[in-house]
Amino acid sequence: MVAERLSLQAKNEELKGGLNDLSASKQVDVEKINQLEKNLKEAQSFVVTQHKLGFSKALQQDEYFYKIPLNEDNFDVRKDFHHDNLIPIEEIPYEEGQEEATKADDVVYVE
Repeated sequence: MVAERLSLQAKNEELKGGLNDLSASKQVDVEKINQLEKNLKEAQSFVVTQHKLGFSKALQQDEYFYKIPLNEDNFDVRKDFHHDNLIPIEEIPYEEGQEEATKADDVVYVE
């Protein structure tokens, strides 16, 4: 009976040690996840900033080379041509076959 009790106490201590190891490992994993989330947010911010800078550069060149007045009310980056009409982008209906062109437009080049 004493030997059985000592055996159970040893197993209990072993399980407590394993639980402590798992808790420490979980904390390391949580810290890694937090760092990865931070890195992801930084990368997303960088990509958005690069996209805005590239778009701004293109607009400035259009204004300079083609003398397009960007400060007039008729220039709206939220509109696009669809069937020869200038309409808000969100009103342009999705069309079959446009998927491949959209995928090619989604490529972001970063220098």
